[in-house]
Amino acid sequence: MDHMDWDRIPGPTWYLPEAARAAMEALTRSVDARQAARALADLRYAVTNDHAGTLYPAAVPAASVLLEAIGEQPGPPRQEALNALLDWWGCFCPEPGFGTYEDPLAGSVGLIEGIVRRVRGATDMLRRVADDPSGGGGHRPGAKLLLARLDEGWSEAGG
Repeated sequence: MDHMDWDRIPGPTWYLPEAARAAMEALTRSVDARQAARALADLRYAVTNDHAGTLYPAAVPAASVLLEAIGEQPGPPRQEALNALLDWWGCFCPEPGFGTYEDPLAGSVGLIEGIVRRVRGATDMLRRVADDPSGGGGHRPGAKLLLARLDEGWSEAGG
């Protein structure tokens, strides 16, 4: 994922690919869980308009980064990544005019469908995380909720 070309992904004028790239670089360089969680939060805000509840096309590959953090980085990074996906799920919709993502492997895909596919592809990992009692198990409710929402489907707010 570190080779993602954030510049090639279209978005509204307020999508800043350099912010996504900087977040990924910070994630790669993070030396502790606090820094990794901050980098994931920065990535989240780089690929969304959190105030308007909209997602930019770059949210699709960012979902893969969040899922990777859930699977590989316990503690604050895992929680940050779970919180981002749970906040998006069913509450966010594509930024007007930017409802598709050009997946290099699958071609054009609806933005929401692209995120859902990536979460669905991580189901086994999410089940492992939901069953993992490490660190007091504080991440378990979020992982279970994300799995439940996956089963329910994504109903866009207002849609």
